[in-house]
Amino acid sequence: MDPVRTIVRGEDGWPPRLSSIPEPPERLRVRGNLGPPGERRVAVVGSRVVDGYGAELTRAIVTGLARAGVCVVSGGAAGVDAAAHEAALGAGGRTIAVLGTGVDIAYPAAHRALFDRIVEAGGALVSEYEDGTPGATWTFPRRNRIVSGMSEAVLVVRAGERSGALITASWATRQGIPVLAVPGDVREEGSAGPLALLRRGAKVAASAEDVLAAIGMTGQLGLPLTSEEGTPQDLAPREVAILETLGRVPRHADEVARAAGVAPGAALSALLVLELRGLCEQRPGHYFLRPR
Repeated sequence: MDPVRTIVRGEDGWPPRLSSIPEPPERLRVRGNLGPPGERRVAVVGSRVVDGYGAELTRAIVTGLARAGVCVVSGGAAGVDAAAHEAALGAGGRTIAVLGTGVDIAYPAAHRALFDRIVEAGGALVSEYEDGTPGATWTFPRRNRIVSGMSEAVLVVRAGERSGALITASWATRQGIPVLAVPGDVREEGSAGPLALLRRGAKVAASAEDVLAAIGMTGQLGLPLTSEEGTPQDLAPREVAILETLGRVPRHADEVARAAGVAPGAALSALLVLELRGLCEQRPGHYFLRPR
């Protein structure tokens, strides 16, 4: 495990924005790299149970933010948090997880590998709690002020009426930080939180461009390295063949394999590589398509 260090408020490396928020932490335990003081950061949060729509929007928006050089901050939880961290890593960006436990504890346990990848990719795990501190009903809502406090804006993707993501949005409002929300079908539970925020004046976010505009980065959406034909130059030949079979309509992995002349197992591996690169999207049942 990478060494963990303590940063006290005001010391070199301390996130400057945290010094001016209400109830600032006195110190942070950090595993990994917090990044430079002037780094652009956006918090992306939402429900711990995310549907396909929420996962898709999270991936699309976070991929755009990462390509624009924005560090994505979230809480390391299941659902939208995990989707945000994964999308940032898949786009080659930096991401920070602010934990409701000690930084030496993986919660949920299934995220241990994700947390290791965050650190290995140049990001960080952060907590104000002592090492060994388990999660409790009060630690997660409390840490949300750090999630928002480290960021220039907070984006809520999917959230129920009592979701902890709304606590993060509430902290952001107290901190004077813009809140954005992704609209959805008003009949769905996951739309209740964003709808309530939009009624209270949150900005609509339907794309990474909307989020970038909220932090003064209009027109800075990045793109992956591509050749003149529009195919990334550093893909393996098998991945290129798979990519060229994909379109806007989902195709099953087996159908893609046949069209590309690749064995099913190898095709699925290539599709997962493309998904991590943000070059394709997966739908339930192993169906894949090009992103919008």
